[in-house]
Amino acid sequence: MKQFSVQIRAIDSYDLPLLEDAVSSWFSVLKDNKLKRSKRVLIKPNLLGAYPPERAVTTHPLVIEAIIRYFLAQKKEVWVGDSPGGSVSVQKVWQTCGLQDLADRYPIRLVNLSTLPFRELNYEGTPVKISEALFKCGIVINVAKYKTHSLMAFTGALKNLYGLVPGMVKSEYHRMNPNTGSFARMLLAIYGLCRSKITYNIIDGIDGMDGAGPAAGNPKHFGLLMGSDSIPALDTVASRMMGFALNDVPYLREALHMEGIIPSRIRVPQSFLRHRIPGVDIRTVKISKESLKYVPKILRFAFQKVYYYYPVVSERCVRCGVCVRSCPVEAIAWQEDGYPKVDKDKCIKCMCCHELCPSQAVDIHKSFVAKRFSA
Repeated sequence: MKQFSVQIRAIDSYDLPLLEDAVSSWFSVLKDNKLKRSKRVLIKPNLLGAYPPERAVTTHPLVIEAIIRYFLAQKKEVWVGDSPGGSVSVQKVWQTCGLQDLADRYPIRLVNLSTLPFRELNYEGTPVKISEALFKCGIVINVAKYKTHSLMAFTGALKNLYGLVPGMVKSEYHRMNPNTGSFARMLLAIYGLCRSKITYNIIDGIDGMDGAGPAAGNPKHFGLLMGSDSIPALDTVASRMMGFALNDVPYLREALHMEGIIPSRIRVPQSFLRHRIPGVDIRTVKISKESLKYVPKILRFAFQKVYYYYPVVSERCVRCGVCVRSCPVEAIAWQEDGYPKVDKDKCIKCMCCHELCPSQAVDIHKSFVAKRFSA
């Protein structure tokens, strides 16, 4: 039986020598022949949008730099690529997230996965478009950010693969899969199509996010860097340390089943066997439409009258228009006062507006019952 392991380092700050030591020690013991044979590496970070590193929304550039330096020392050609969410300019993302600085200092290629060709694939009846970059690189390093997520509860290594879907196709998939369960199935299809191509996975948890993640939550210092060649093993350990139960993350149990992994048999360093991070706010993200499945069908209609939530554009709005352009069902429109407004009847509660707003100006309004249900 294959042994599934998760490596964990307690690292208090973004110190490049410490990050390089962790990366080197984890990569050097990998038994994947492609590490020696392949010439091209794709580093796939979380670049959700144009957020500076201190906001803890995107993968920190020093973590990416440590990986870049390792593979350049191995004489590899290094690509760094993602498909940022919504309609944000990828050049602004490179600049704000610190990637342009890396490209100015190292001989690497920044790759916009939104503009490269893609393959139209199918996983057990679910059609998915995946960037051609995944298939052009023999080594793929998946580098996620440690955060909560308003739709999926937790975002780690598996959710980070969503960035392999090009451009606004991601918004279309949100429109087609508006609830937690159907979107989880979409993520599992992407994982099923991509998993054989992923060489190693890292979660940047030195600084991460709790509360209303993945962009509008609270930056939080976790002091952890984690890695594994198994995506579901890594996400299981990382989400558990945040305080999530297995069923809180809607795709996780099926992903473990796909790999034949028993959670209790995942190996972690001895000092992290029972580690739980204190004071993590996960209550905010544990509310979803799927909560209705616990309500008897005969009472469900009445319950929906008092249990509801929806995004609201707040007075913090700077009228950038990202929410209007990114809404997959066009439920957000400009008003006569010059500000956008959410149409509650059209809204499918995918939370793209909440996730992509660069000013954190989209709040989640909850009914009294919804607040109590998620407490």
